[in-house]
Amino acid sequence: MTNLQALIGEVEPYTVSPYAYSKRLIDRGIDEQAQYVSDSKMEIAKCAISILVSLLPLSSDGTGKSSQSYNREGLEERIGQLCAENGLDADEFLSVPIVEIYPDFD
Repeated sequence: MTNLQALIGEVEPYTVSPYAYSKRLIDRGIDEQAQYVSDSKMEIAKCAISILVSLLPLSSDGTGKSSQSYNREGLEERIGQLCAENGLDADEFLSVPIVEIYPDFD
């Protein structure tokens, strides 16, 4: 199994563009065609978490003849599982910044 295949496996059942998988691996300095080894488990998990976090703002996605809907709670649960398996803090990835709007006092 290659690193790319390992990443796809971690993201399943969600699917994204092949470019998203490749970009995440390249950004982390991981050769997508290299043989997957357990030493790279955390880095692959971080790539998967990054992809899954990018899906959180979406409710659905469609390309060509296929489409998929996203359940935010399900995505958050999967992100939490990946974090727990790899000793990462899920709050780092799931925290939502709060934007406060103040009236303009001219």
